[in-house]
Amino acid sequence: MAKEKLLENFVKQGMLHSRGELLLMLDADGATEVTDLEKLENQIHAVASKEFRVGESTSSDSSFRISDIPLAAFGSRAHLEEQALATRKWYRNFLMKGFHLVVLLTAGSGIHDTQCGFKMFTRAAARKLFTNIRLKRWCFDVELVFLCKWFGIPVIEISVKWTEIPGSKMNPLSIPSMLWELALMSMGYRTRMWKICS
Repeated sequence: MAKEKLLENFVKQGMLHSRGELLLMLDADGATEVTDLEKLENQIHAVASKEFRVGESTSSDSSFRISDIPLAAFGSRAHLEEQALATRKWYRNFLMKGFHLVVLLTAGSGIHDTQCGFKMFTRAAARKLFTNIRLKRWCFDVELVFLCKWFGIPVIEISVKWTEIPGSKMNPLSIPSMLWELALMSMGYRTRMWKICS
């Protein structure tokens, strides 16, 4: 548990101190192919260019910086769900559907796969999101979705190639702590005990 918290803290600090225009986070197990980062990058560029043209008279303005437009791109394994349902044991499917329902109730609709670790943010989005993030374990991805909605940061969900890595599955015994985190997050934000810095 201490190791997980340390790793999540590295993700947060890395995002807050990075100076790149686009910031990528990915799971250490290599389940997602790094080459898919081009898909996320291309979509962010397409949406950012469209957003920029709406607010400015010319798209060739040298002041255009993609890092200044808050956008997020989430890699998604949702397109693999039917195949997964067919090959998983019934109780894993039950747990997955139950988790999706709890996420829907906590963070709202719109994102099919919150838990894929392959995510890209513009620097403006990363600053807002990771300044405010509090959860340090499994459910910090769900908190990212919640905060994106709070700030009105558009989230692009993009299908990525994903391979199940032996030994990297979530342990069903982690489910109570995941539910506790989601309940804590919901209560923290709804009661305004968790302040959001803009």
